[in-house]
Amino acid sequence: MAQHFWLHSKSVSLTGANIANFSDEEARYFLARMRWGDDGTQVCPKCGVVDRHHDIKSRCQWSCKHCGRRFSVTTGTPFADFKIGYPRLLLAIFAFVVNQKGIAALALRRLIGGQYRTSYTLLQKIREAVMLTMPREPLSGVVEVDGGHFAGKRRKGRKLKEEKGPAEIPMKYRKPQHRTKVSNSAFPHHPNRRIVLVLREVFPAGAGKGAARTRVAVIRNENTADIEALVKRYVAKRSTIRSDELPAYGNLKLLGYFHESVNHSVEFSTDDGVNQNQAESYFSRLRRAFIGVYHKITPRYMLDYASEMAWREDVRRRDTLTQMGLLFRRVCESGLSTDWLNYCRGNKRLSELLFVAEAASA
Repeated sequence: MAQHFWLHSKSVSLTGANIANFSDEEARYFLARMRWGDDGTQVCPKCGVVDRHHDIKSRCQWSCKHCGRRFSVTTGTPFADFKIGYPRLLLAIFAFVVNQKGIAALALRRLIGGQYRTSYTLLQKIREAVMLTMPREPLSGVVEVDGGHFAGKRRKGRKLKEEKGPAEIPMKYRKPQHRTKVSNSAFPHHPNRRIVLVLREVFPAGAGKGAARTRVAVIRNENTADIEALVKRYVAKRSTIRSDELPAYGNLKLLGYFHESVNHSVEFSTDDGVNQNQAESYFSRLRRAFIGVYHKITPRYMLDYASEMAWREDVRRRDTLTQMGLLFRRVCESGLSTDWLNYCRGNKRLSELLFVAEAASA
């Protein structure tokens, strides 16, 4: 049996012990290499010139040789306003990467110190950047599409219920129900319930590598208009779509796709191997994060968390150092944060990022 990827020595290319010994200067250059490469050049955020700019070590900055602009390794990024220092910032990125089902802000605070809101806004800026820099290249080949229900689950009632079982069975053998249950019909109408729709491009059969690329969106319900609009946006024509037998997927053949389905009320996989295992793998990671780490995800920020888990799925077979580099470059590419800039002064996202077919086509 093949050894798991994370048991190989090459997968753990960086540890927390390494980062703990970094000085400010070492952490600064480490971040610079992750952002601009290993050749010692920097990119001026004003004029865009790539060069070995003047290094002002006393200010932890560079001065552009062409326009004179002074900049740091976090200039023009969501991290530009953080005052926690480069070693702690690097440790926060490391902690985000190695916790494969996510990390809570309270847990991050225990690692890097400072106030809770510092850790909270830092994590949210990372998630926002990952969401904003989702690749636009269409998926192709075999693409699994599925929707998962998240948030909006009603709590059990507060009343104790009588013991279950026929009256002729002695009381001590009856199965008690400690709380009253809410009927299943009440759940779909909860105002906070949303559908996370995932689209995953699968590696060729026999590769044994699972899925290659993941795209996500948050919709209110699995309706035909939203599903068809998302498939057309994220999947190349002539690709094979695998889904369950929900009627909303019924017209995909008319749109230029091959369509295969599996009846989950009967089987998890057909005799021909049609399944949604990679879509379910994504939902497994997202549910573990939702239940075990974050405990609550509101509709306003659900797309951020869904995008975070999509990124984690796509880089799951990369070593630690590579994951950190990919993450830091994506954060830097996103530019300054919009929803989390001056969050502590009252700036907040005004509405949820809900995909609606009519609004997307307008």
